[in-house]
Amino acid sequence: MMKVVTKLLYSTICLGFILTCFWCPDDAFAGRDETKRITRTINWEGEKHLTVIIDIGVGTIDLRKNTTGDLLNAEVEYDPDEVRVDIDYDQLKDRGELYLVSERRDKGLDVDEEDNHWYLEFGDKVPISFEINVGACEAELDFSGLRIDGLDMDLGASSVNVEFRKLNPERISKIRIDVGASDLEINGLGNANFEKLGFDGGVGDFTLDFSGDFHHRAYVDIDIGLGSLELLVPRDAGVQIKTESSFLSSISIDEDDFEEVEDDLYESEDFGKSQKELIIGIEVGLGSVEVEYTDR
Repeated sequence: MMKVVTKLLYSTICLGFILTCFWCPDDAFAGRDETKRITRTINWEGEKHLTVIIDIGVGTIDLRKNTTGDLLNAEVEYDPDEVRVDIDYDQLKDRGELYLVSERRDKGLDVDEEDNHWYLEFGDKVPISFEINVGACEAELDFSGLRIDGLDMDLGASSVNVEFRKLNPERISKIRIDVGASDLEINGLGNANFEKLGFDGGVGDFTLDFSGDFHHRAYVDIDIGLGSLELLVPRDAGVQIKTESSFLSSISIDEDDFEEVEDDLYESEDFGKSQKELIIGIEVGLGSVEVEYTDR
């Protein structure tokens, strides 16, 4: 009888072990498909300038001003099986260099943008120079309230919205924007307080809205390949537009708003009479450009 009970008990244990091997609850493999969350705060320690380099291949980015006074408050949610994440900060005397980097672990994988989400909040105590290089990303970049003295953006197959809702207290000598197969909308570029802006657009839909509270002459150089650009200029600015196009391209400028003073050179009625001026050069390959006034 004891042998029978022993065999029965042994069989029950073995069966339980086998079932455990082939079935387990959802949390048994903790971490296999779970999203990891990291946070990072960089305090202000007397730095007088900050350079921020953002290099993210795939993901989602939300960027804005913080209310804490720190140089950076960051939170990243990502799948460690799919992407690598690195936040590195170096302080060189009175200058800081911040690197925010993410890349796929396997370039052949189809990584979901939601597997790599960056929440970034920056302080307004020091001027900041941004170098932004993103691939297949969705990004909301709200620079309102920040002190920006440099902006360089290289955008791949992305969908990006940029906001300048307040006048930037720093003057930017040159903004450079290079866009591949992306959708891009920038609102309030006049508030960016730039002297020169260079825009190179490949394939995609682009909107550049130059409304804002600037009071100087600014120069804009635009080169469009196959893309479609909507160019919005403020009514209270004097505007001059020089165009260069081919028979395969399209440039639309309302003759009721702009006078063609010579071949391919257009001016608004108050050009030369306003402290607020935009000198715009447009070159179009196979794409299209439409120039309109904005009431923003």
